[in-house]
Amino acid sequence: MEVMILVPLVLPETALALGELEEAVRAWGREVQQQALARAWESQAALRPVAPCPTCRSTDLRPAGSKPRKVETTFGPAWLPRRRLRCAACRRHHQPDDAALRPALGAGRCTPRLREVAALCGASWPYAQAAAVLGQLRGVPLAAETIRAEVARLGTAVAARHAAEAAAACAPPASAPPPTARVPARLDVALDGGWVRSHDNAEGMEVKVGVVHTGSERIGRSRTRLRERRYAATLAGSAAFGPLVTAAVEHLDGYATAEQTLLGDGAAWIWRVGQRVVAEATPVLDRWHLHDARRRALRRTVADEERRADWTARVEQPLDRGDVPGALAVLAELAEAEGATPALEEFVTYLRNQAPRIPDYAARRAAGQTIGSGAIEKGVDLVVNRRLKGKRGMKWGRGRAEGVLALRVAHLNGEWDQRLAGALAP
Repeated sequence: MEVMILVPLVLPETALALGELEEAVRAWGREVQQQALARAWESQAALRPVAPCPTCRSTDLRPAGSKPRKVETTFGPAWLPRRRLRCAACRRHHQPDDAALRPALGAGRCTPRLREVAALCGASWPYAQAAAVLGQLRGVPLAAETIRAEVARLGTAVAARHAAEAAAACAPPASAPPPTARVPARLDVALDGGWVRSHDNAEGMEVKVGVVHTGSERIGRSRTRLRERRYAATLAGSAAFGPLVTAAVEHLDGYATAEQTLLGDGAAWIWRVGQRVVAEATPVLDRWHLHDARRRALRRTVADEERRADWTARVEQPLDRGDVPGALAVLAELAEAEGATPALEEFVTYLRNQAPRIPDYAARRAAGQTIGSGAIEKGVDLVVNRRLKGKRGMKWGRGRAEGVLALRVAHLNGEWDQRLAGALAP
């Protein structure tokens, strides 16, 4: 079946600048695509089945002209011709093509492809900015509220799919899984949280984020990237977050890895979730957060900068070796010399609580093992901050934010086409 479209490209007799010529060709191309879609839809009318009258179910139908329907596409609006039939029994009119359009359009006008692009833009930028970008691409504006609705609809579907896969990953297998050759040499699981403003809670709500990867590799001269990274995120709390991380570890065959590391900034929920998800992993307190806690305590205890530098060197030396008792002994000397302060006592309590997660950082660094949670700090920025924060006054409802998170995780995990295909299915 061939469909011929004749739309000449008409240019003025005067020379146009490159930008003007580009816009003329874009406008011509949109018109060609719109006419081609309408002609292609019309040419396949005979191939679509004709259902009986929706009112009386009679099959005695008579032609009654046509009635076009407007649909919104990635190249602007197009008018699709629809056959109109009249029932000889009840004398009512209907368009049989509506049955073919309904699964793709639902109750709206946007095609599946436009809905997918709208969801990607809405999950990446504020809705007004996403509408402006889509308007530039289509040549015709698309309402920001339309993008908001598509993000909510598709994001909810993708989030439900993530939850279903997480539940399946936590279910006990019927039999032992077959051995696989793709077991990674190491596995790092980093967990953290990010706060966003909320319509429902004046104090905001926490997004729990996880990054699971198999190490890093150098790209170029000075940059590195994570290998086989997987993200997980939710606003539904630790009970829902744990299975999502489990599914990410399962995806990488991480449970068969001998060297497993759990990284966190010291929050108690991180170690609780980590104990449930990767019980065999070595818990490691992020070195920067330990350094920052020491810095704040000593700054509030020792006013003189030179004396503080000496005490800093004495405390950092045992901490870098993972010698918590040695560091506590130095802090006891500091309390006697400078006087105990609430900040110093708080740091001592912090060290005692985190002692099981303070390793020999120097030895891990020499062995090429991870000692910092920079991966999860960047993960929180990518998953949460770049979309849910950054604009003063931006607030979110829990359900809408959960959908945006699901779409961003699908994109960052390289599963956008797979996830959206399921969400756009009738």
